[in-house]
Amino acid sequence: MGLEIQRGKSRWWYGRVVINGRSLSRNLGVEIKGAIPKHLAKQGDAEFERPRKEALFAFHKFEIELKSRKSAEELIQTIHEIRTGERIQAIPLDECAAKWAELPRRRPLAERYLSSAQRTIARFITFIRANHKGVQAMDQVQVRMARAFVREEDKRGIAAATYNKNLILLRSVFESLRREAGMAENPFTGIPTRDGDSIFRKPFSVEELELIIKAAEADPFIYPLIITGACTAMRKGDCCTLLRSAVDMAAGFISVKTSKTGESIQIPIFPLLRGVLEKALAVPTTRAPFYVFPNLEAHYKINPDHLTDRVKRVIKAAGFFDPDDESDPDGPESRGALSADREHGLRRASLRDFHSFRVTWVTLALTAGVPMEVVKKVTGHRTADIVMKHDFQPGRQEFRRTLATKLPPILGGRNEAPALASAELRERLIAMTAQTWQAIRDELLGRLPGEPKPVIDVVADPGSPKALVLSA
Repeated sequence: MGLEIQRGKSRWWYGRVVINGRSLSRNLGVEIKGAIPKHLAKQGDAEFERPRKEALFAFHKFEIELKSRKSAEELIQTIHEIRTGERIQAIPLDECAAKWAELPRRRPLAERYLSSAQRTIARFITFIRANHKGVQAMDQVQVRMARAFVREEDKRGIAAATYNKNLILLRSVFESLRREAGMAENPFTGIPTRDGDSIFRKPFSVEELELIIKAAEADPFIYPLIITGACTAMRKGDCCTLLRSAVDMAAGFISVKTSKTGESIQIPIFPLLRGVLEKALAVPTTRAPFYVFPNLEAHYKINPDHLTDRVKRVIKAAGFFDPDDESDPDGPESRGALSADREHGLRRASLRDFHSFRVTWVTLALTAGVPMEVVKKVTGHRTADIVMKHDFQPGRQEFRRTLATKLPPILGGRNEAPALASAELRERLIAMTAQTWQAIRDELLGRLPGEPKPVIDVVADPGSPKALVLSA
């Protein structure tokens, strides 16, 4: 075993060693140059011999690395034998996904997450099979192989969030099985996650939420899901799998554990939600588990994307759509886009969907001054940082109005707001159109000093300025 040339296949020097009866060949990263002699035992020309010396040095370095790794593995074996009286058995790559899934956990893995994780692991195994045919077990996977795989993932053009999720998963799989597999190191340790363009969901204003709820009334199937999501800030899966035992109508509270974090949450039942729950609970169920919305649970289990599409249809009916999806150039302007392009990623980022109801609830609650601890008790967030980073997304006008009402006048509070002359107010109101009334309304509300503030109620067709009633 030693240096070798793969004639007719590669222009690089290779080094070959035998480990545990298995032959391993490695590209040494040194290019072959000059005239190649008929046999490597013979001397070549000067141009050939110079890179041969570089390759020999790289090969010796490779051998030292292997000996170091083997010593660490033997130490692990020895410690394991002392403790258990048994030798560590290699874990075939094909079995690592199943062994990882069977590990004891505080909470069982969600079916959707498990399915996604298994696809990622299978993709990694396929990559290893295609590029490193001699690798059959987990302990044979090296750092360079792990790095090559994540580079391949990056080339696929996936978003940073997906890249990081896959990297963290594989790092977790190898770390949790490392001792059982007799590995000296985790090949994914030290590979950094990637910064990316974070695109967050947009919250709805109170007026927009009213329009969506009105549009949802035309779809009795999806209406309970939208109301429950908007009133509880629960995720779609938690809404669909809500159990009757979790609903205490007498006390007026929902008490559940979130599927994502396992945190216990308490959610008060207010009138709009109470009406939906009372109607659902009035329908008898005869088969356990007893879900509040059995039809929604069945669809969520079989095809959750169907529910996502139904919710988006309602949001579109309320006037939200991507401008490039509108075929009629003379049609109404969009109230807001549903998605946005990413700098990196295979799919567009979602701006407004079911999760926007959760963002809306958090944003409205915090903007109204609800304490962070109360918000976390409802949403199940473990830290305030996560709430502020992902789900608190106030619009500029809401942000401005909140600060104006809370800050003292010297820092720009409401008492220092410029007076709004009646002539200007009249001019701005007359200028309202079906496309601009919301923007003008927000601007005027942001400039009005003192209390009470005007309230704009939509009492008819929301697309018509005549439908607006301005009351003190």
